Amino acid sequence: MTPPRTTPQVQRAAIEMFAHALVAATTIRQLHATGTPWVDDALQGLIRALDDAAHAGVEMPLRLQISDHCLCHDGVPLDGPSLQAGALLQRCVEREIAALAFTPGLTIDEANRCFDLLLPEHNKRALTRRHRDQVLRAMGIRHVAITSRIPGDPSNRTGSVHGRGAMQSYQALADCLQRNHVRASHDQQLTVTEANGIVERTLVQLEKEPSSLLALAAQDNIDRFTVGHSVRVALLALQVARATGATHDQLVHVGTAALLHDIGKSKIPEEVLFKQGRLDKAEWACMAQHPRLGAQVLIEQPDLDASAIGAAFCHHMGPDGRGYPTPALPMRPSATSRLVRVCDVFEALTAVRPYKRALTPCEAYAVMLRNEADFDQRWLRRFIRTLGVFPQGTRLLLDDGAHALVTEQTDCPHRPIVQLLSGPGGAELPASTPTRLALGTAIDGVTRKVAAVTTHDRTVRLPELEVEDPQVLTQSPQHACVSLPIQDGARSP
Repeated sequence: MTPPRTTPQVQRAAIEMFAHALVAATTIRQLHATGTPWVDDALQGLIRALDDAAHAGVEMPLRLQISDHCLCHDGVPLDGPSLQAGALLQRCVEREIAALAFTPGLTIDEANRCFDLLLPEHNKRALTRRHRDQVLRAMGIRHVAITSRIPGDPSNRTGSVHGRGAMQSYQALADCLQRNHVRASHDQQLTVTEANGIVERTLVQLEKEPSSLLALAAQDNIDRFTVGHSVRVALLALQVARATGATHDQLVHVGTAALLHDIGKSKIPEEVLFKQGRLDKAEWACMAQHPRLGAQVLIEQPDLDASAIGAAFCHHMGPDGRGYPTPALPMRPSATSRLVRVCDVFEALTAVRPYKRALTPCEAYAVMLRNEADFDQRWLRRFIRTLGVFPQGTRLLLDDGAHALVTEQTDCPHRPIVQLLSGPGGAELPASTPTRLALGTAIDGVTRKVAAVTTHDRTVRLPELEVEDPQVLTQSPQHACVSLPIQDGARSP
């Protein structure tokens, strides 16, 4: 049967969804034993994504190229899936793998056998060029093909990856946090010193290329775990704290506190943590324990600044201490906790989740500003001034129909610097047109303005902030983070 004709955009989205599913399956297999429901579900999702890509007309086998720090397809980096692919990429590099190619017909059993070769340390030599074909045949792996690297032959390697340093920084944060979640779930001591060191290296990267790192964070829009959320919260908190003139040591403490603020979720049963539908009353009560559990984990760690314990315990509290969990004595969250609170809610509002639609930054600001008692207003307003009305990574539609990507902020919060992605009306960008544009600045007598914010599934016009359901903007931040009333079966606190 001939696959239906689809657009390159649909095919690209299908490829990215498959890569996301591969990364998620890799992580699940490292956390759980073969045959558990979590592993079977993840592998079934991988198989379904492969079939969806074939149905979308993606050429089969679907071949993903492996560089040291990025997954690629046809030489084009898949930045979003690569952000949490550090463990998979490392395993492939150790095994001298240049590409993985997947063919429809893959089963859960065959996928498990493939991961048995890809992931364990003791199988590191099994897939090198000398043994590869014999091992694949012996394991009955027929729907996954492997291309080995050839020294000096660039045909098996992708070209240079834009923002490689930023990619490495994001992956290092994600990998460190994933390891610490695993260690916390097993009641083992966390690697706090490692976390501090990675935050320090991230600060260096923020100094060198802040726009690349923050724009990358905006692409990580499919997160099976809490890891991506916490990495993005840490990057937001570091960016805002840097803008206040915080010292180096203060920044390390803030970054580590933000990175570990949700560590208590490692203690939440996975049937609650990863439930796709509405949480019932008992499940919600269980989920609401994660701040207390996180503080208990962190208070046992040596050489950890107290601000991290406070951020874990207080990130669901308002500035006056109202929220959850209820402390034994009256208290006010620390400055770090209040900053993490702002970053945590903003990220949750603007993130894609299986049970809710992402709000644009402007919509998220509207929700947060309408609920002033929930946030430290100084931190909230500093946050908005620092990130701008249109944060880095936001896609815009300009008043002439051109598409643009925000790459940098200016002194005016609603006039960022953008990279043009198309010409007027979405046409191809003329070669003579500058690709870097400061909004509000006249070029050849014309001043471009923002007409709308675009996401993968909708366009939000400005300044009206038209939304399909105006109730979104009048909800409490807590409710808006976990559900939208327009969707049946969505989560509810």
